[in-house]
Amino acid sequence: MRFNNVTTGLLRCLLGAIMMAGYGCKENLPVYQDPQDVLSLRIVAVEQLDDHIAPPGRQAVRIVLQGVNLFDEPFLDSVNIEGTMRIIWERQPFRVKTFQLTRRDLSDPSMVINGKMLLLPGQSFAMEVVWNMRSDDGIYLPALMNFAWLTRRLCAPGIACADPETFLVETSLKVYDRLGVLRAPTAEFTFVAHVNIP
Repeated sequence: MRFNNVTTGLLRCLLGAIMMAGYGCKENLPVYQDPQDVLSLRIVAVEQLDDHIAPPGRQAVRIVLQGVNLFDEPFLDSVNIEGTMRIIWERQPFRVKTFQLTRRDLSDPSMVINGKMLLLPGQSFAMEVVWNMRSDDGIYLPALMNFAWLTRRLCAPGIACADPETFLVETSLKVYDRLGVLRAPTAEFTFVAHVNIP
């Protein structure tokens, strides 16, 4: 008999706890919102390639774009990398080179696995473009730069240098499906054209 009273008492307590849990909290959970300011995007390096790699007449510039996870948690989502990088000659702004950025421009394509990319807090990815100094209309821009007084412009044995020229880089990029298009701050770099002289 005593066993039945103990069992009945436990069942009543359990039933009471279940009822209190069911009726105790009427508050709804907040609606999920995607995190804001997940990634920062910026140009981290611009390098005029050495004359041994890109000699006069075939000069080139390497540009590295970096994205960093600013979120305080790991971020994993499907990626669809597409964007543009526009390089504008400051002195002649109608001379432009536009690159279409895609997944193949990633420095480490193995970061994308099964169409998704995981970035830990503070982790970054990089994209790299090598520009052959030709504008969208196919003009080799160093040929248009100022080489006046050529023999007074020696900058290396058998090489003369033009006046330094400034270029601007504007970049917009969509990386993750859930995030919108990101824009990097406009970057600026100086380029010095070279020409071989006898």
